[in-house]
Amino acid sequence: MNNNIKQEIRQELINLSDEKYKNFHSNLCPGVENILGVRLPLLRKIAKDLSKSNYKEYLDDSNIEYYEEIMIEGLIIGYLKVDNETRFNYIKNFIPKINNWAVCDSFCNNLKFTKKNMNEV
Repeated sequence: MNNNIKQEIRQELINLSDEKYKNFHSNLCPGVENILGVRLPLLRKIAKDLSKSNYKEYLDDSNIEYYEEIMIEGLIIGYLKVDNETRFNYIKNFIPKINNWAVCDSFCNNLKFTKKNMNEV
């Protein structure tokens, strides 16, 4: 992938968007702008792939245009194979981006490391 991973992923999200799902999901998340309508399993796949390769470049790029880009960031953090300190830093930076129940639920549900690290969490 080239040096602007965020742009590549953004174009992929636009290509995967589903107008019917966008309308449905927009009704579930009133007030949330810029929903493309990409289903969660597709977002999970993108995030899982990024967590194995270009996650740092993606997470360090603060240019966010779409709801799905925030979802991917949160999912990546859960998939990462990193030490707790690194993950906690990513979590700390991500929390202010949570502005609706769907992002919160998906993000928290994907933090599987919490079960083995209850004292730290």
